[in-house]
Amino acid sequence: MKVRDLFSNADTKVFVVLDSEKEDELEWIIEPTTYELLPEEENIYFVKAKQVFSNRTADCFIGIMTPERLAETVIKKDIDGKVVAESIDEQENSVIPAVASDCFGVYTLFYAKENPQIGVDILKEGLDKATNRNVVAEDLGYILRDENREEEAIEAFKKSEEFGPSSEYVYLELSRLYKRIGQRGKQVEYELKFKDSGGIY
Repeated sequence: MKVRDLFSNADTKVFVVLDSEKEDELEWIIEPTTYELLPEEENIYFVKAKQVFSNRTADCFIGIMTPERLAETVIKKDIDGKVVAESIDEQENSVIPAVASDCFGVYTLFYAKENPQIGVDILKEGLDKATNRNVVAEDLGYILRDENREEEAIEAFKKSEEFGPSSEYVYLELSRLYKRIGQRGKQVEYELKFKDSGGIY
């Protein structure tokens, strides 16, 4: 099938690109997968996504290149119902994947400023399905941190710690979050973990 046919396959969450030779991305050849999350394997995928407005969301798809987890293209329907391909940078509203990611990357991929709870819910749903739970937990933790939801952010980063954090900076985040809520003992504990893991201030 082609990218222009994405909306005709309602049950599939992740499509893999088989042929990207044509200049028009709508003409690329794709294949449905059974993936529930964006996988780690190197490829280009189109995943179900949501364009987020303050009071609603609109269904669309994002083209994401892995393992870098670069999102470049949004496939959506225009006001006439025609399927179009646009740059993600040209979107007036945030577009985020509707599935979590097993592939590590920048957490802002899931951070919709118009309604951050949308991304939080997507990541929470993906956490139990993930192979790399630390990756999903960290995406979640950073969004919650930015939203000043310290207790929830701590819980998310602790899940990352449980499954093996991607770097020592998870410990630094935990120390800073404990400082924010006035737990000096925990702050020091995680500062030490950060240093013991090779972290440098």
